[in-house]
Amino acid sequence: MKLGIISDTHGSLFYFEKALNYLKDADRIIHLGDYLYHGPRNPLPKGYDPMKLSEILKNFKKRTFITGNCDSPIDLKLLNIPEPTPYSIESYGPYNFFFTHGWDPNLEDSISLTKKYKCQYLIHGHTHISKYEEQSGIIIINPGSVSIPKENTPHSILIIDILENKINFKFIDILKDEIYKHIYY
Repeated sequence: MKLGIISDTHGSLFYFEKALNYLKDADRIIHLGDYLYHGPRNPLPKGYDPMKLSEILKNFKKRTFITGNCDSPIDLKLLNIPEPTPYSIESYGPYNFFFTHGWDPNLEDSISLTKKYKCQYLIHGHTHISKYEEQSGIIIINPGSVSIPKENTPHSILIIDILENKINFKFIDILKDEIYKHIYY
């Protein structure tokens, strides 16, 4: 099973198309929110074209779309998302994931929910900063932002390869076309 994790596209068709080179082979796409609008605190990203991006995103069949703080009801309608989803709990083999944007619920509440639902992994977006860390007995991962990264992190996505009893996390810099962090068990 191959999961393609993307977050914070903020309407950038340019960066999404670069990410799509890695996502097209995924068995499931998980977008952690902030799909179309750039937000009032962010600059317009390169290739800002939310309408064209919505046409591509809504055609993904095997997907999980989480609602972010910059996602409006009209964005959700354009993407054929029936109702806002602040988080999703999904299991793949022996691995349980709690996916959220990281805004509402915030990170502290998400950690509590991750424990409550007996998930080993909390994967969130929102900060635009990629990370991999263990905290409170769970692994917390942020793929970073594909279009507006912060704190000198790359334009990135996350690929999770799940094998029978192994899991690989590959953080991919979509501009340099390389894996910049690889964690596996």
